[in-house]
Amino acid sequence: MELTLEDVKKAAKREDFRAGVQMRMLMPRLSVRVTRWVVTHTQVQPDQITALSFAVGMLAVMAFAASTPWIVAVGLLGFHLHVMLDYVDGEVARCRGITSVKGAYFDLITDRVTFPLFIFASGLAVYHQLNNPTMLIVTFVATFGLLLDKFAVDCWHRAVGGDAGEIEDRYVEAPQRTTSRLWLGRVKLLAVMLRGLTAFLTYTVLAAFLDATWAFPVEAIGSYRAAVLWVFAPLLLGGAIVRIVYVYTRGEIPRRQQLL
Repeated sequence: MELTLEDVKKAAKREDFRAGVQMRMLMPRLSVRVTRWVVTHTQVQPDQITALSFAVGMLAVMAFAASTPWIVAVGLLGFHLHVMLDYVDGEVARCRGITSVKGAYFDLITDRVTFPLFIFASGLAVYHQLNNPTMLIVTFVATFGLLLDKFAVDCWHRAVGGDAGEIEDRYVEAPQRTTSRLWLGRVKLLAVMLRGLTAFLTYTVLAAFLDATWAFPVEAIGSYRAAVLWVFAPLLLGGAIVRIVYVYTRGEIPRRQQLL
């Protein structure tokens, strides 16, 4: 099957606006090219790509449990590869017209398993680094916050009963906004991105290199990696609570594309 990049973008629903900031910068330039090659030159099935993505993600999780900065940095690369493959499996399925509830479920459940483990592994490394049981509590709060954020979305889908005709989220049109509201939305989106899992992992890698170079100035915290956990534990939990309140009061899930 010979496809152009535009064919892949259209079939895979990779519209620039729907993709949001991060995907607009990365996925239409990367994942669609991988998808085009896979569809054109291989018979690899979407579930096989999902399984590979899960395996890469678990290896990256183990890397974040290490104390050596370069191993942690490799874990960050593994995380991004895991995310990229996570996009590719769905794109391949849609381009070949073989989407299924079973495949979508397999794709989603691997994310639910993998993402919290990145935080848990990072906290485990800090616990071994400092031998401080308090860090296990901080790690629990951060991990629970990420899980709660995912539960807020999952429970909403269960509450509305889903839509048997839609395996993927519907495309959302860009709302008409004044310039001031548009920039306010961008600031909100930036705040979400700065407290997300990708940000946490990036800061953790930087902190791992700092720990290998300089001692952390605050003895009570102990290390730069510990400081990242202390900051993100309330951010992740607080962000999840805000999402739950928003979904409950507004009756809808806040989407990135509604901010832009």
